[in-house]
Amino acid sequence: MKTNLFRTCLLVCCLTVVQLVSQRVWAQTATASMSLDQLKAIKAIKVGNLEKDTYFKSGDYILDRYEERPAYVFNYSDGIPRKIYLYKVFTAADTKELGLLAIYENGKTKETKPFVIPGASADRKAWDAYIDDLKYVGEKEAGLMSALGFVLSREMALLMGGGSKEEGGEKKKEEYNFCFPADAVVTLANRQTKAIQGVKAGEEVMAYDAKTRLLVPTRVQEVTVHEKPDLAIAGVWVVPVQEVSASVSLTKPVLLEATANHPVQTAAGAKKLGALRNGDVLYRFEGATQSVSAWKVAAVQSTIRTVEKVYNLTTEKGSYLINDVVVLDK
Repeated sequence: MKTNLFRTCLLVCCLTVVQLVSQRVWAQTATASMSLDQLKAIKAIKVGNLEKDTYFKSGDYILDRYEERPAYVFNYSDGIPRKIYLYKVFTAADTKELGLLAIYENGKTKETKPFVIPGASADRKAWDAYIDDLKYVGEKEAGLMSALGFVLSREMALLMGGGSKEEGGEKKKEEYNFCFPADAVVTLANRQTKAIQGVKAGEEVMAYDAKTRLLVPTRVQEVTVHEKPDLAIAGVWVVPVQEVSASVSLTKPVLLEATANHPVQTAAGAKKLGALRNGDVLYRFEGATQSVSAWKVAAVQSTIRTVEKVYNLTTEKGSYLINDVVVLDK
C-alpha cells in the first residue's frame, strides 16, 4: 500500500514538474507541437555513445545535450549506479524545439530506457503516451522514477534561477548550422575534387574509417543548405606533425574553414572546430603517398570571414574530406 502510494506520488511529481519545465522552456524558444508519430520516432532513436554523442542529427531530428552536460549519476544503497542523459530535441528542417529526451541507463545491466517528454503545446496523444511510459515502464525499474523526478526538478530549479541567456531561440538555431562555406573543397571517391556547393545526394565521396585508419568511399545521403546573413566562419591552419618542431616549415599550412561548431576527427576523438587548440592532431589525406597522415593545428582564428550560405553533407559512413582534412557529419 505504502509502495503504491509512493509510486503514485512520484508519478504526479514528475508530471507536475514536466508541465512547469515545458511551459517555461518552450515560452523562451521557437517551438513546434509534437505529434504522437513524432514521439514514437524520437523514442526509437538509438544513441551510439551516450558519453560522447552530445549533439547529432538523426533523420528528421537533432538531439542536443545542451551545454554538453554530463549525465546525472545516482548511487543508491543497492550498489547499482544509475544515469540519466537529458537531450533537447529539435526538428532538423527548421530547428524548432519539440521537447526533451531523457535516457535512463542501469549501470549493472547497461539496459537503457528512453522517455520522450513533449513540449507544452504537444498533441494530447503524445502526452498520453509519455504518461503511459511513466506508469508502465518507469514503475518496473527500481530507482528510475526517483532519478527522473530529481533530474526534472533540478532542471526546473535551474530555469527558475534564470537559465542561460545563450539558450535563447535565435542563438539556438544558429548553433545547429554545422556547415562549410560554398567553396569548401570535397574529395570525391575517384580522388577528384569538387566545391561542396556542387555536390549532390547520391554521389560518392571519400570518408575515413577510424578503426582501420584508411580512406573508404561513401555515398552522400543528403546535402543541407542554410542561408542567413553574416554566418561566421572559423579557420584553423594545420601542418604535418613532423614539421611542427622545425624552425622552418617546408609545407605550406592548409586552411580548414567551417562554422565553429562543426565536428572534426582528431586523435582524441570528435571535436568542434572552434574548440581546437594549437597542437591538436587532425587527419589529412596525402595525395603524394595516397595515405592518411597526422597534421597538427598551428593556428586558430575564431572568425576568418562571414558568408550568407553554408553547406553540409550527410554520408553513409559519417565522415568526408574537406581540403583533404577528415571532418564528421553534424
